[in-house]
Amino acid sequence: MTVLHPSSATPQSREVAASERRSRPGRRLPWLQRHVHPRRQVPGTVAVFVLGAVVGAVASWWTVRAGTNLDYGDAMAHLTIAQRITDSRAPGLSQLGTVWLPLPHLLLLPLVQVEWLFSTGVAACILGSLCLGASSAALYRVMVRLDLGRAAQAVGLAVLLANPAYLYVGTTALTEPVLVAALMMCLAGLAGWTFSPRTLSGGELAVFAGIPAALAVLTRYEGWALVVSATIFVIIVVLRQGRGVRRAAVLAASFAGPSIAAVGWWLAYNLSVYGTPTEFLTGEYSAAAYTRVFADSGRLTTAGNPGLSLEVLGEAMLENIGLVGLLVAAAGLVVMTLAWGLDDRALLVWLAGTSTVFLLVSLTTGQHIMTNDLSLPTGAYNNRYVLSGLPWAALLAAVLVTLVGARVEARRLLTGVATAAVAVGLLGQNLWWAEDPDTRVSVLQEAAVQHGAYREVKEVARWVGEHYDGGGILMDESSLLVTPVIGIDHRAYVNRATGPLFDETLLDPSPEVRWIFMHREVETRVENESSVDRVTEALLEAPELLRRYAVVHETAAFVVYRRVDAS
Repeated sequence: MTVLHPSSATPQSREVAASERRSRPGRRLPWLQRHVHPRRQVPGTVAVFVLGAVVGAVASWWTVRAGTNLDYGDAMAHLTIAQRITDSRAPGLSQLGTVWLPLPHLLLLPLVQVEWLFSTGVAACILGSLCLGASSAALYRVMVRLDLGRAAQAVGLAVLLANPAYLYVGTTALTEPVLVAALMMCLAGLAGWTFSPRTLSGGELAVFAGIPAALAVLTRYEGWALVVSATIFVIIVVLRQGRGVRRAAVLAASFAGPSIAAVGWWLAYNLSVYGTPTEFLTGEYSAAAYTRVFADSGRLTTAGNPGLSLEVLGEAMLENIGLVGLLVAAAGLVVMTLAWGLDDRALLVWLAGTSTVFLLVSLTTGQHIMTNDLSLPTGAYNNRYVLSGLPWAALLAAVLVTLVGARVEARRLLTGVATAAVAVGLLGQNLWWAEDPDTRVSVLQEAAVQHGAYREVKEVARWVGEHYDGGGILMDESSLLVTPVIGIDHRAYVNRATGPLFDETLLDPSPEVRWIFMHREVETRVENESSVDRVTEALLEAPELLRRYAVVHETAAFVVYRRVDAS
């Protein structure tokens, strides 16, 4: 071996030296040469993507046909935000708001331009099906990079795509489908970078792993946690390769750079629209304002209580990932730790658990709210958050199937037995769920609860859509989340999203609006102060403003007015 002085080393000689260091005993490269797929392309990726997308399309057909894809109020709100970016009285990116991160709305934007796709929620079904395809393909690529066998790959995909809670949210405009897709694409990029037999550049790391991480950052705050843990992972991998601290810092910056830029854009957006870069943390519509109402009423019981937080999170995972999935994942975690310790393969699998750890910390610190059978008080709320941990369970199940017989001669037999056992268990789990899904799957229970809660207001919304004959509609969309159900041009609405026009119209609605859709009374039990119907507040305090309007439709909780002198 020729030793060159650093000052006289050429790029080619440095690369040869780096290759030799990686080939020394105890390094990763010998294992990679024997086991890891050597090519950047992973055959079968497109087929698995199509499989996931088709499964999502079938699930979408089912929920749209049943009318359940718009059960969640948040789902209707996401569709509304996406459409009013271009179709409202105050169009522009400021319509993104700050309560939710922007990427899901931007992805929905081209789809909701078609009114039928918007009003039926099919726009979300299309996006969700594509996300299911991307998540499936990314999971498959990770399993191939880890050299998990075909049986293991089938088990991993089954855990992901046979989950009714995950399939359901994939048919809605909720943010989980986009989040899971971004997280898994990031992991797939990291797997390709880590286990490549050739040295990949920082640019390749940024493109294939850093950009997907940035997409996660702009989708949900679990993505922010992933960037931190994955950056640490990159540093560990580089140091284990013997490439030095400086190179580790460069590659860590390459990975985290797109996410840092995404966070910077989000801070700048909040500053330009709301006057403060931290509006999303402290503003009227922030999570802090939301949880404050629960804390003030004594319902934020997980805050400062790690034991209860763990119980609530565990119950949510049990009801949505399932007992079989959790037992298989736990067994996979034990077997993986015994077989791989904390090598690069194990650390990559651990990365998939970042969002679950983040949720536990968030519950304990009072940043998130989740209610189920073990919470105090009980309920069915925000359990869908745990679905970001479903790919972790899928990976661990695949690892278990691969490793269960790795050290014995009857490997194929044991692998077949393990695969069959997991398949039978998943089938039994789904059959048990199917007997009473609205009770046994808490995500579906949440949807059923909201279906009932929104039944009356949706009936009124349909009436408005059927009888609308032009003119402006005064309606507080933060309290009435049913604009997709009404299904008319967003430029007809005068609501909070129209800014000063909304405040001016509350002082005298008659010049601007023909229709008024509001609650009959001011609600006293709301999730947060921003959910109060400001139209009802203003007009009940000044009933003279309604002198030019007549009631044209009413129910126990809602009333619709129409201006009497309107032609």
